Amino acid sequence: MYKNNKLSKAVRLAMAFGTVAAVAFPSHAIANVDEEEAAPVERIEVTGSRIRRLGEIAPTPVTVITGDSIVDSGVTNVADLLHRMPNTLIGLSPETSNNTIFASGLNNTDLRGLGSNRTLVLVNGRRFVSGAPGSSAVDLNNIPTAMIDRIEITTGGSSAVYGSDAVAGVVNIITKTSYDGVTLDVSTTQTRQSGGEEEYASLTFGADLGRASFISNLSWARQKQISFMDRDFLRNAPIVIRNPDLISGDPNSPLAVVWGYGEQVLASYTKSGTFSAGGTRYTFSDDGSLRPQQLGQPLPPLTSGRVDYLGGEGYNFAENSFMRTPLDRINFITNMSYEFNDDHRMQVEFNLSKTDAYGESSPAFLNLITQGDNALLPQDARDLISQQNVGATYPNGAVSMGYLASDFGNRQYSQDRTLARISIGFDGAINDNWMYNAYLTSGHVQADTEWYGEMYEDRFYDAVDAIELDGQVVCRDEIARAQGCLPLNIFGRGIYDADAYDWVSTDAIRRSSIQQHVAGVSVNGDIMELPAGWLAAAFAVEYRKEKAKTLPDPAMRAGLLFNNQSQPLDGEFDVKEISAEFSVPLFEGLPFMESLTFETAGRAMNYSTSGSDTAWKVGLNWEVNDELRIRINRSKSVRAPNITELFAPPGQTFAGITDLCATSQRDGLNPDYRENILNNCAAQGIPTDFEPSPEWFGSTRPGFIIGNTDLTNESAKDITIGFVYNPSFVDDLSITVDYWKFDMSNMIQSFTANNLVRYCYQSNSIDNVYCPLLERDPETFEIVNFFQKPINSALSTTAGVDIETNYRLSTDIGDFGIRWIGTYLAERTFNQTGFAEDEIVQTGEQARPRWRNRLISSYSYKDVSAVLTMTHRKNSVVNNQWTPNQNNYNDVPSYITWDLTGRYNVNDDLQVRAGILNMFDKAPPRLPNMYNNGNYYDMMGQRFTLGVNYTF
Repeated sequence: MYKNNKLSKAVRLAMAFGTVAAVAFPSHAIANVDEEEAAPVERIEVTGSRIRRLGEIAPTPVTVITGDSIVDSGVTNVADLLHRMPNTLIGLSPETSNNTIFASGLNNTDLRGLGSNRTLVLVNGRRFVSGAPGSSAVDLNNIPTAMIDRIEITTGGSSAVYGSDAVAGVVNIITKTSYDGVTLDVSTTQTRQSGGEEEYASLTFGADLGRASFISNLSWARQKQISFMDRDFLRNAPIVIRNPDLISGDPNSPLAVVWGYGEQVLASYTKSGTFSAGGTRYTFSDDGSLRPQQLGQPLPPLTSGRVDYLGGEGYNFAENSFMRTPLDRINFITNMSYEFNDDHRMQVEFNLSKTDAYGESSPAFLNLITQGDNALLPQDARDLISQQNVGATYPNGAVSMGYLASDFGNRQYSQDRTLARISIGFDGAINDNWMYNAYLTSGHVQADTEWYGEMYEDRFYDAVDAIELDGQVVCRDEIARAQGCLPLNIFGRGIYDADAYDWVSTDAIRRSSIQQHVAGVSVNGDIMELPAGWLAAAFAVEYRKEKAKTLPDPAMRAGLLFNNQSQPLDGEFDVKEISAEFSVPLFEGLPFMESLTFETAGRAMNYSTSGSDTAWKVGLNWEVNDELRIRINRSKSVRAPNITELFAPPGQTFAGITDLCATSQRDGLNPDYRENILNNCAAQGIPTDFEPSPEWFGSTRPGFIIGNTDLTNESAKDITIGFVYNPSFVDDLSITVDYWKFDMSNMIQSFTANNLVRYCYQSNSIDNVYCPLLERDPETFEIVNFFQKPINSALSTTAGVDIETNYRLSTDIGDFGIRWIGTYLAERTFNQTGFAEDEIVQTGEQARPRWRNRLISSYSYKDVSAVLTMTHRKNSVVNNQWTPNQNNYNDVPSYITWDLTGRYNVNDDLQVRAGILNMFDKAPPRLPNMYNNGNYYDMMGQRFTLGVNYTF
């Protein structure tokens, strides 16, 4: 009953409808199909549906990337290819996570730019443990490219089929399941400018033993760091100053302009300490002697009014900035299969991986009050300082000194992640019509972070403030001396006492773990035969439990370290789900209606944290004729809050607050909300003549950043309408067009203290989500505490069109192929509160340009093949809310890179490949907000790849 006697038609539709490839298929990956009659086409499960279907005809748009295409792209990490696709943004990557504490080196993908936590990543149709505690985003570093058979990307809401997190779509990574032999693959990537080099080695081996088979892969990959000093476009950065030609009152005269390019230096910090006295800035030589600081060329005042320098001594921004996180990966994966008989099979997947990365930033930078009697200073420095700022507080004089703690080393955040995952599944036939699949999956990630170059900040201030007492140099503070304080001489380089250094310096560690356990059973098959075909269905029951813990160093919990404070996290949730999916053939064999099928799916879920919810999908697949197919889908998807959003521990913060209930604020109230503000203040019992005290105005207020266990699920309604056209008058040509739109509501958002005040009192009543996050003293009515909790408040709309064309031509001189994948963004709005005035339009901004394109052309002849790829971003703007009086650098130019790769099969066992990536060495736009933005531009520059693949 599954036999298809028109295989050529099925294959053509397979490639065109729902299985549109994301990169050019090399010629050796395409089978020639000439026979009208051929072997039966098996029913398979495609991403976006649990119903097995003929000829890979998916009910929703699916993009496919083949394993060969990954190799042809010249990358060794699947994330590097996904980040270049027009329908994705970067969630996190080594180019964007260097200064993201706890996340350095992570590789997350972000479909449609809706957020990596709203993109569900599966491996062989099953959930994979996340890469960071508290998050649901999968770290793609744990999936070795050598084991990838293909990647299926469904860019539409899929919660009805797969559950939470599939709001933007699903990335389903299908791994190889069998192999008989041994293959060694090694490659290297060398950059034209130093930094960012890569090495890769992979060993794949397996055996087919009849009923039993296995395939295993052991791979190692290393990518090196890129600092700003390694790239000329980062080192010589654009420098923004206050417009010296500003015309007051002219709305077209910008406040800020780009002055030029160079190494910008902040003079107020040096590696041995710096201070100003008598109009001269001083520092210390390595031996501790006082001397004038060597300053570079003074720049015009910055927008803040500060004067920096071009070159010279001080805090060099390029020297202390890093672009690409170094990353080492070791992956081991094995897939085993055993067939009990023709109808029943067991499969085992085992993943073990270890990744090491570190973020790096400048040494600690501190401001310290240095008094004129400091015994660590040379005599001429004491004499000079003793004449500055003399008064009751500092009778011996004092200066504010800026110190860059280079002797403590750069601050590094080492990330050591170890993943272990096992999945055991059973599948087979219940009878001639029904199949089953049951599986258990358990995953664990140990993610430990260690800090180097850290210091106890209070100890540091005590140790550098020394006096002479009874002929000995000691710490000034008696309590500090009793605790073991030793004088630390920082006024020079390397002249400190080792014991004093040890008392101040420290390393710190935070241990964390993630656990995921999943169990599921599904059945799919045909229920009954209708006049137009078989009514097919799939039913599934799933259970999932996730847990995350973090345990920071005691010094971090106490807030004793420079710029690092963290509290323990301990959270978990479980969810029970049941789903059903139906494919109902309505008509067949009518004029202009070869077939019409109704698709629907529904899922009910119950979370231990956010309660019960449902997701659904309805759609129509209309095959007009052999050339044209039209599809329409409408669905509701949900995302449950993750562990961090729910259970993040309290971390103290401080903020200056503007209280709208104060009488001094009355004249400046927004007239559209004035009545609401006054009514809400009165509803809380705040007197009409209320005014906070001067002490309240003169200080920042304490508050807490904390999770929110009252969060509910996010919701999204999406629609896709598209067609696939395979003209009969042109062989091997397909055109695919899909319009899509996502309307999201109840999105989780966090707010600053002042925004909490604003939205609390601008609301129609005090019965809103913002007011409970503010605490007032019941007697003084002053705001004494606030909670920056995530809440369900935001809305967004994202819409656009995906276009893909594919054409292949076979000739006597070789096979040619060309594929264009383009995404046009028609609409992107975001509203963090639901208030009309807070809606912002992000369409056409740098993060979301109107057009993103990828053009792939391929050629093959006998044992030689080559692929030329263009990646394009349309010109855009940094911010749609920009006005000409702000700056002169809002426009973002278009950006294009070209890659050329090739392969040569020396013989049946040996293949060599080479390539030039970013072959024209295209640098990012040399403007602020662009030149160092690894989210959108290639920071590697021109690089050369060379690889060898040998099969034993």
